[in-house]
Amino acid sequence: MSDFPDDVERYYAELARVREWDEGTRAAFRASVELIRDLDRGTAARTFGARADEDGTDRLFEAVWHEREWVVVRELHVTEDGTITRYWWQRMEDELGRLTDQALDREQWGLRPLERDDFYAAWDTPEWSLTA
Repeated sequence: MSDFPDDVERYYAELARVREWDEGTRAAFRASVELIRDLDRGTAARTFGARADEDGTDRLFEAVWHEREWVVVRELHVTEDGTITRYWWQRMEDELGRLTDQALDREQWGLRPLERDDFYAAWDTPEWSLTA
């Protein structure tokens, strides 16, 4: 990985090492990260949605319209105990989970509409909660 910030390069190199990915897996993962980064930085239409799960986890999503579906480019989880996980192109996955690879489906996922400003208030201020 050569055109990501150094900390992102190191993170993904370590992830590949720990998970013992072969070169094909590394290349496929790299392509996924690049796509999400490009969509995140692009100007395509966006939508935002949120839900509070039964376990008390707030889940917020930002998705970009791409090839006739909503591709999730940012996902935020805040659990009842305050554990925060953010998934986007700089951290697509970790030991707790990963950025969904499923097309966003408001009805199936039970999402309520969310304004851009509210999504970014939560993204930038983790204390924010849907259930507070």
